[in-house]
Amino acid sequence: MKFAVADELTLFAESVGVAIGDWGAPREPELGSWQDDRDDDLAARIAAAGWAELWAGDELLGAAVAGGIELGRVAAPICLVDEATLGAPLWVDGRARHGLRAPSLAVPVRGGGLGLGPPSSEARPEVTLDGSGTVLVELAAIGQLEEVAAAACWRAWNAATLAYLAGLAQRALERAVEHARIREQFGAPLASLPAIQSRLADAALATDALTLLAWAAATNYTGVQEPELRFAGSACCDVTASAHQVHGAVGFALETGLHVYHRRARSLQAWTAAVCSAAR
Repeated sequence: MKFAVADELTLFAESVGVAIGDWGAPREPELGSWQDDRDDDLAARIAAAGWAELWAGDELLGAAVAGGIELGRVAAPICLVDEATLGAPLWVDGRARHGLRAPSLAVPVRGGGLGLGPPSSEARPEVTLDGSGTVLVELAAIGQLEEVAAAACWRAWNAATLAYLAGLAQRALERAVEHARIREQFGAPLASLPAIQSRLADAALATDALTLLAWAAATNYTGVQEPELRFAGSACCDVTASAHQVHGAVGFALETGLHVYHRRARSLQAWTAAVCSAAR
C-alpha cells in the first residue's frame, strides 16, 4: 500500500537516509555475549540532519515518524530514539538499554510521568538477544518533569518508537519478497506458491497497519499509547518471523542479516510492554 506523505516529510526522510548512508547494523551478538551497538558517528550525522531538533513541538511529530521509519529500516541503535525524545537512556525495572556509563537515566512514572535520575550503582552488562546494550543498574532519587513536558516527551517517544517498528517490518518484508522472487522451488519462484503468497500477504497487511499506526501517532495528544504499542511490538515480531519462514533454512544463517531485525523486534516488544506497564 502507498501512503500519501507530505513533500517536506519525504524530504526529511531522504535527509535521514543520506545521513545513515551505507551504515549497517553490526552482526548480532553470539549467544551468551553482550553487545552495545551505539554508534557516536552515526548519532552525530543523524543529529546534523535535524533529528535532535524534532522535539520542540507537536507539529514536528510527523518528521519524527518519517525519520523513525528510516532508522527502523536499518535497525539503527535504539538509543537514537530514547535519548533524543526522553533526554537519556531508558530505564525500567532495574534495567537500562544503552545505559553503560550514562550519567542520567529516563524513568517512566505511573500516570504518564517522566523522571530523570543518576544511577546509584555500577552498571552491570546483562546478556540479551540484540545489541541494545542492556545493563542492570539501580537509580538514586529521581526528579520528575512537569506534566506538560513529560507528556511531550512521551508523545515524541511513542511516535518515534511506532515508526521504528514500522521501519523494521518494512525492510524485513522487502527482503522476504526479494528472496521469494529469485529463489526457485519445484521449478518455479517461491513467490508463485500459494502458501508463500498467503504468508507474504499477511505480513504486508501487518506492515501497512504498523505504518498507519506510526503516522496516526503524529497527531497523538495522549502520551504513551499502550494498545498501539503492544500491538505494534507483536505485529513486528510476526512480520520478521514470516520473513524467516519465507527464507527457509538460509534465513537462519547469520549472513542473511534477518536475525538483526527479528531480535530487535523481540527486544522492542519486551521494552515497550514494560514501559506501558510502568506508565499506567
